[in-house]
Amino acid sequence: MTAVTDTPAAPEAGAAPEPQEAAMNAVKEWAQGYLASISEKSTSRLAQIAGRANGSGGGIESRIGEPTVGQYVAFDVAATSPIQVSGLPPYQPGKVIAAGELAFLVAFTFVNPVASIPSGFAVPPTVQLGGRGWRVSLDLVDLTDLTHTTLVQAGTYGPQAPAFDFVVFTLPTPDPGPDAAVYEANVTLDIVDPGQPYAAFATNFIDVDSDPGFLFVPPAPPGWRHDLPNRYLVYSK
Repeated sequence: MTAVTDTPAAPEAGAAPEPQEAAMNAVKEWAQGYLASISEKSTSRLAQIAGRANGSGGGIESRIGEPTVGQYVAFDVAATSPIQVSGLPPYQPGKVIAAGELAFLVAFTFVNPVASIPSGFAVPPTVQLGGRGWRVSLDLVDLTDLTHTTLVQAGTYGPQAPAFDFVVFTLPTPDPGPDAAVYEANVTLDIVDPGQPYAAFATNFIDVDSDPGFLFVPPAPPGWRHDLPNRYLVYSK
């Protein structure tokens, strides 16, 4: 995937990188490692699902990515909760962000590389989408005052679309004033060429924060959250 992004200019030889550039590089390094983990764990599972007829070997599972045939998902996207780089690995990410602090959100994209004749994909989606234009949108809604911001990254796949890839968004963290602002983040992925029925939105996100729990709610370690809103807070220091 070739992303169109605004990146800081490279520092001069021997100069330390700017804080935003250093933080962005750290997030990309983390995302690359997580991407490798996803790819490794998914390869055998993809082959298993693709070899089955629609609905056989288990119940049909819904996914929010089109097209989907039974358990065969051709196209999908997932996101992370906000990530803040505040030290050496494993870093200290957070959904509670002081105004002006650097924060990032990663969107992971998926294009199925496995052919499945029973599911109607004799040609894998990675091949079908070669040379096609893609667009990833991060839609941010300030739930406090109902204002809306959309950040976009777009580009064109090479001769074959990558099965797994990611883009990194820099989150705006404006000073909300005396009342903290709560944002909801939604990510969409679309193929922009006419006549291509490929589109998805992130119903699952990777929460990089631990949830300590409260009273009768048990704590939850970092991990996947399903069908829950991806929200964060920006406050004035």
